[in-house]
Amino acid sequence: MLTLWNRRDLLRSGLLIAPLWAGCSRAPSPYFGKTAPPAHDRVRIGNAAEPRSLDPHKVEGALGELNLCMALFEGLTEYHPRTLSPLPALAVRWRSEDNARVWIFSLRPGARWSDALPCTAADFVYSWRRALDPHTGCPYANVLYYLKNARAINEDKLPPDTLGVSAPDPLTLRVEMEGPTAFFPLLSSFFVYRPVPAQAIARHGESWSRPGNMITNGAFVLAAHRPYDEIRVVRSETYWDRSRVRLAEASFLPIVDGSQNINLYQAGELDVTVGGVLPRPLLPALRQYRDYHTDGRFITYYLSFNCSRKPFDRPGVRTTLSKAVEREELALRYLKGDAVPALTFVPPGIPGYRGPAPPHPAGKINPPERFVIHSANREPDRTVAAVLQSVWKRRLGVAPAVSTEELQTFLARIRRHDYDVAVSRWGGDYLDPTTFLDLYDGPTPKNYPNWLDPFYQLLLARARREGDPTRRYRLLAQAEERLLSEAAIAPLFHTGLEYLQKPWLVGWEPNLQDLHPLKYVAINRRWRG
Repeated sequence: MLTLWNRRDLLRSGLLIAPLWAGCSRAPSPYFGKTAPPAHDRVRIGNAAEPRSLDPHKVEGALGELNLCMALFEGLTEYHPRTLSPLPALAVRWRSEDNARVWIFSLRPGARWSDALPCTAADFVYSWRRALDPHTGCPYANVLYYLKNARAINEDKLPPDTLGVSAPDPLTLRVEMEGPTAFFPLLSSFFVYRPVPAQAIARHGESWSRPGNMITNGAFVLAAHRPYDEIRVVRSETYWDRSRVRLAEASFLPIVDGSQNINLYQAGELDVTVGGVLPRPLLPALRQYRDYHTDGRFITYYLSFNCSRKPFDRPGVRTTLSKAVEREELALRYLKGDAVPALTFVPPGIPGYRGPAPPHPAGKINPPERFVIHSANREPDRTVAAVLQSVWKRRLGVAPAVSTEELQTFLARIRRHDYDVAVSRWGGDYLDPTTFLDLYDGPTPKNYPNWLDPFYQLLLARARREGDPTRRYRLLAQAEERLLSEAAIAPLFHTGLEYLQKPWLVGWEPNLQDLHPLKYVAINRRWRG
């Protein structure tokens, strides 16, 4: 086996380039990569970009970051590996009161942090207050806005101790909501709702999430972190359900380049890749193999327009650019994957939700001759940017430049609104339209266009107070129609996430959101093909 250092060295030098057709000289195999199960209970994951942080209140929400958060931290509930429905985790049961305006969670006795201290209801109170404290700068704070007073706290209008969450005793958590929230148990699986250790943060400050300092309550603990090289986790000795965790350790390798991912996978140096890191031109050939998979289309690629920068502050300019995009050509000809043209922001598939009718966007205004299309340095983002550059030049006579950057640098840029037009991607965090629509509910961290629309916010506020599901969805559809008619964003296509997975790796189940809790993953050494 190649050592980690040798593997990286070979990749940099280009000596480990294995073409897709390398297997032509040997007997055909139904699998793309090596299939011999490993001797040890260790999985190696091609985890895409280096995480911004291992602190759940600092991460941007890339799939690789979510995998790590799920491995290291456990919430009130945990995702079912296939259906994503909420399973009991730190909470053994829960009930709602007052038409789902209040939730009561009964916590698991004996749950502990990795330093052996009890994990109690007070840890959730501390953690949710910390996430909403504006000084924390949590990119996902808006997902907590369902809690009473959460938004006002995050906007520095109320102190954190006014949050509608309390711990009547160590094993009881009482949560007051802003309005009826029947799907809150599903929300509570999301990473920003998982508790963080007050004792480690008090002791180490911002460095609490480094190896040697980090305390976790999940199925795994952090063993090593070499930035841009490897993050290694090992099975926790204090986890309440340790006897059912079958992996001894896992290595997360931050590999963005699609060719590197398939080369390492084919050579047996990776066991699974997160979705969306395979080379688009090779997807048609990869589909013939049994270890190629794709998850549901719950991701929307779209254009973010910087609505606070002239002339993109004018809806007519945004509309002109949006209407010129050849979506069907982009999805079918260039992407070569599991993509369908998108005319709505919320993907289809949410039970009971019907998106808006085709919008009537503002009148057209010619865009500037020169501007910049920004994208992350990954696929298919680079391809999308290049296609848009060509289409807009051909159809509108403009000459946009393209700028690609490493993912975290790109996200930092669009977060501070330092761009013209950006190729953006959003995958739903839970099965409700608000996981998409809440992005633009005021100056939230994910409102990259900096689009502020009082009528849109009013519709979302009314939907939060609406207890009838049908009327609530109708209000959300009206909000989505407003978003699209103002062309704050321009949906491009809905897509699934393609990945490679060894046939002996069990528990890494296909699901709509490509979320894979590591506690359910195991190696089947009896697999024989």
